[in-house]
Amino acid sequence: MPEQEQQRAQPPRPPAPTPEVERVRAAADLYQQDREREQRRSLLRGLLWLLVAVMVFSIARAGLHHVFVHGWWRP
Repeated sequence: MPEQEQQRAQPPRPPAPTPEVERVRAAADLYQQDREREQRRSLLRGLLWLLVAVMVFSIARAGLHHVFVHGWWRP
């Protein structure tokens, strides 16, 4: 028996995907990409609104006369 090699059964393989399955996968990938793009845009918009809120709060706390001193736009 040591000279004989025992062959093991191969694990089962899934069937080849049908065109319908490929179409559904492609649609799901496209949807996922669109959602990720929208999520990045939403995150960027939120960060910009946060920046505006912090700047408005900082200017209001410091007072306009300290932030924009008289003649700041002229040399």
